[in-house]
Amino acid sequence: MRITNNMLNDTSARSGIALNQSSLLNYIDSDSTDDDVLAALQKGKAEKNTEKKTGFEKLGEASETLTEKALQFLGQGKDSLFDEAKESGSNEEIWERAEALVKSYNSLLKELDTTSTQLEDYYKKMLVESAGGSAEGLAQIGISQQKDGTLKLDREKLKAADLKTLEKVLGRDGGFTAKVALIAGRVAANAQANVESLSSRYDASGNSWSASVNKYDFRG
Repeated sequence: MRITNNMLNDTSARSGIALNQSSLLNYIDSDSTDDDVLAALQKGKAEKNTEKKTGFEKLGEASETLTEKALQFLGQGKDSLFDEAKESGSNEEIWERAEALVKSYNSLLKELDTTSTQLEDYYKKMLVESAGGSAEGLAQIGISQQKDGTLKLDREKLKAADLKTLEKVLGRDGGFTAKVALIAGRVAANAQANVESLSSRYDASGNSWSASVNKYDFRG
């Protein structure tokens, strides 16, 4: 049975849904093959795969940065920021690294929100709770937690804190930076595992998703 314009008009009138007759009939009467449909599906899956991979790559970068910033406060002996500050008589480097820590913490929370899988949501909860559990100490050096879990730094209050308090809150015995380093490290490992998994996925024909994207790039 051939579908006619009159049939479409009648169906449209009954349903109350306006139809673009030309585009619909052209689609129905087109010579599209199953290969065209498969190609479109493969291209869509490949693009989705690439999007996920990019998201995990950004998450990995943010978590690695936070891990690095947190570990800077956990050094001992000659690698201790606090011992260096005692020798130099200046807390300037501690202030700068505390500001970088807060910035990196907030960046990772943002990426965790963007990726937002069940495991990433769990890691975000752990990260937020690590700051919440140290809220009293952090407040002493000008760091407060906002309603969305991010941290806000009062630089003037940070500068007003003495070295002993800075070490107590941000150092090895404070617990905050150690927890942050541990959680961020796990996020980084998980992100890397996802990147590797997504990079190795293949379609039903044995082609990689990245190859499918190139093959079915209709832009020329």
